[in-house]
Amino acid sequence: MIPLRQTPTDLKALLASALDGLRHQCEHAQVDLQIAGDVPRVSVDPEKIAWAVATLVGNALRYVRHGSRSRPGGSIVVSLARAGDAIAIAVTDDGPGISADKLPYLFQRKPGSLHATGLALALVHDVVVAHGGTVDVKSTTEGADHGTSVTIRIPIAAAEEA
Repeated sequence: MIPLRQTPTDLKALLASALDGLRHQCEHAQVDLQIAGDVPRVSVDPEKIAWAVATLVGNALRYVRHGSRSRPGGSIVVSLARAGDAIAIAVTDDGPGISADKLPYLFQRKPGSLHATGLALALVHDVVVAHGGTVDVKSTTEGADHGTSVTIRIPIAAAEEA
């Protein structure tokens, strides 16, 4: 289990700061990066949540940056919303999508993975699970609405809100 240092956190401000380093890369690749929505302050480990979301945005950037034949770049949106008794953080891109046969294995450690490839998404999963949450992926590879959305859901209790 990953140890957590939870503290009441403004997720929108945290993620805006955490994604500053990727903004230049996005601008250079002509990828529009946005943070949308807002949620109440909630008790999380800010360092680990910032890393997890930045990792998801970095992965999205690797694929969306190639754009399409008609235009360079693309878009990545980080959405924040309260979803019942959870906070949902969705990273959505309009990249080429992930084939359906790969989706069930995205967050599994690959045997022998000692570097970022095959390990980063497994660690994102571990961080979210340590918070009592879940990670879901939806992806489409065909048609005009191709792209991927990875949603982190972290449960909250009214007493944890600050």
